[in-house]
Amino acid sequence: MTGPATRWLNGLSGPVRSGLWMTLSALCYAGAGTIVRHLAGELPTFEIVFVRNLFGIVVMLPWLVRMGAGGLKTHRIGMHTLRGFSSAVNVTCQVAALAYIPVADMAAITFLQPVLGSVIAMVALGEVFNGRRWTALGMGFLGALVIIRPGFQAVDIGMVLAVASAVAGAVISIMIKDLVRTETPAAITAYLLVIQALIMFVPAIMVWISPSWEQLFWLAALGLVGVVLQVTFNRSMRAADAIVALPFNFTRLIWAALLGWIVFAEFPDIFVWIGGAIIFGASIFLARRGG
Repeated sequence: MTGPATRWLNGLSGPVRSGLWMTLSALCYAGAGTIVRHLAGELPTFEIVFVRNLFGIVVMLPWLVRMGAGGLKTHRIGMHTLRGFSSAVNVTCQVAALAYIPVADMAAITFLQPVLGSVIAMVALGEVFNGRRWTALGMGFLGALVIIRPGFQAVDIGMVLAVASAVAGAVISIMIKDLVRTETPAAITAYLLVIQALIMFVPAIMVWISPSWEQLFWLAALGLVGVVLQVTFNRSMRAADAIVALPFNFTRLIWAALLGWIVFAEFPDIFVWIGGAIIFGASIFLARRGG
């Protein structure tokens, strides 16, 4: 890639590139959520997750062929498999949740992942749980309460699934920290897509509904957007430190609110904005303090 756009992008400073990549990643997240919410009432959850992975593999195939077998070599198939199962839970809960709650609500809850990841790191990796982590955990819990508001409204099954997805996402973040020490990004992504597709194959077949051509188009778009999301997020994190990149991730709530309003006439209430901001503030606090 040596076109004018690439040369212009490479001429920007690392923090600016990081912000642009993260903003694009956030837009892809909102776009994927919008597609899922459109399909969720028409196709089974397991089928959406399975076909999404198949199209993701197709999108990545040319790149993987260029990488060759050497780029996919691994001695840690067990960890890849565990990550695949965790990701299957994460994505399945996300897709199921979006049948019940708006995309913006889902986006706000996902900001819990870094905070929950900090707690899991303490339990699983023996990391010290100091004052800043207690503060972030308290902020994250408060933000979630503001969004869900138990006792003031019925707790939606969609919110329960969204929180479950955030927990699974936090587990995945710990696994990725471990995997990147020995595995290439290509191997991590490829094994994820293949293993997750294998995991979801039987559940998808059991509830299979033949998709229409229009639904196939949206499923293909979902697979493409999912791959672009991963690539842009990784490029953002490589271009600058996490503390520079993460603030731009808050735009996923803005994009999700905008797309939800345009496509579904749904707009998040003030509690989602306040709760999302509190949770996001907790994750930024962790990043600034070294988590």
